[in-house]
Amino acid sequence: MKKTKSITLFSNKKSPAQAVHDIIEQSDEKLDFKPDLALFYATLKYHGKYQSMLDILNDEYGDIPQIGASVDGMIYPDDMRADGAALVLCEDAGARIRVEGIKGNSAIGSAEKLAARVKCENGVIVLHFPLVHVPGAIKIAQFVARGFYYSKKIKIENLEKQKESVRKFSNYCDRENIFYQPPEILNLFAKQTNYKVPIIGINVLHTQVRANSPNIFCNFEDIDGGITALTIEKKNINAIYDDIFPDKGKTLDETKHIVSNEFKIIKEFNAKFEKNVLISLNGKSPTEAVKNLIYISEEKDNELNEHLEKGDFKVQMPYNLLFLNKKTNGAFLLGMGSYFPFDLFPSFMDISDCSEEVALVYELIEDKFDSFLSCLNNLKYNDNRFVFFSIDFGTVAAFGKKIYEYEDKVNRLLGNNYFGIISAPSSAYIPPELILRNYLSEARNNTFFTSAGTSTCLEI
Repeated sequence: MKKTKSITLFSNKKSPAQAVHDIIEQSDEKLDFKPDLALFYATLKYHGKYQSMLDILNDEYGDIPQIGASVDGMIYPDDMRADGAALVLCEDAGARIRVEGIKGNSAIGSAEKLAARVKCENGVIVLHFPLVHVPGAIKIAQFVARGFYYSKKIKIENLEKQKESVRKFSNYCDRENIFYQPPEILNLFAKQTNYKVPIIGINVLHTQVRANSPNIFCNFEDIDGGITALTIEKKNINAIYDDIFPDKGKTLDETKHIVSNEFKIIKEFNAKFEKNVLISLNGKSPTEAVKNLIYISEEKDNELNEHLEKGDFKVQMPYNLLFLNKKTNGAFLLGMGSYFPFDLFPSFMDISDCSEEVALVYELIEDKFDSFLSCLNNLKYNDNRFVFFSIDFGTVAAFGKKIYEYEDKVNRLLGNNYFGIISAPSSAYIPPELILRNYLSEARNNTFFTSAGTSTCLEI
């Protein structure tokens, strides 16, 4: 079995063109194999200029499949950076590699169409899609207007009519490709493989988001929002999912006891929700219900647009609503903040299977610095195979500059044949025989995701 070779080329030169030409010059000097795959990741330093960079790369490497996205940072054998672009070239003559992408008329609709085209019998599928895609100014204004409309509408409706209105708002958010829902998307692809192949979800988002971001790259095209799938057909690929939390309980009551020890519970609520939209907590709008318990600034319509245009709208919050899943006995965390200027609270997770008993919690992660890299502790082969992994961007908010210690830890563990990205917490569908433990973050059967503390890894 041949191992995958890789080389990472990085630049953070000021202009996008200079950065790409710098990468190509490095390639001319260092590349000693014929690549079969290109990975390209860039930070917000080059926001709005990604396609111009991809065009230059396409001229040089356009005959090989390419996948990537805009991310907060990257870790590779020479460094750990949060301010540039990286091209990873890989060679694996023993693998069949394909990249396909799509942006349709809805997030879930795009996933359905792409899943129908992607085939994999023995290997792994790696998906890239936004967790939340922030549109441009006009569509932001339309989204806010819809949010206000439905927030006001449900105040004069009975429960049945309320849920109908909220479903319409949820469908609007899906149709406009704003909120992607990892468990549902992963399961569409898993179904196509008869649930036999691991599906890794690279959920893309920035800690400080801006309009028209994040961006997904597919075969040297910036498809903005949308979904792209990397299929690697090869035996003995080790696909790993892990999180920083203890195992779930065998019953919902057991899980409730476990989370009461894992998180600081601030207050319990009775929640009302429909699909991926939170309607109320104890009869109040979600942000109104928690604003005296945590710091939440009142976000006004014009201020929201201003923050998104500047790129300083923060999404990381240490306060979460904790939902218990009645079907899996797992739990889901939903970050609470002043994200929306209206009362309804849409999100990237369908919480239909969750109990209406929820709790506002504070994450206690001070002693979990190493846990954010825990997926790397489950490597099988230890023969310098190529390792590709994703780390939760929450580490930056939680540990600050201490995260640069990860560079040494990863180098000692992986040698010089790896590449990692720092982005939103990743997700995964893992076939039952490959699941390592009873994850608290099980959102659907054998499908894992929550909004903090998850990581994924591929050993190829």
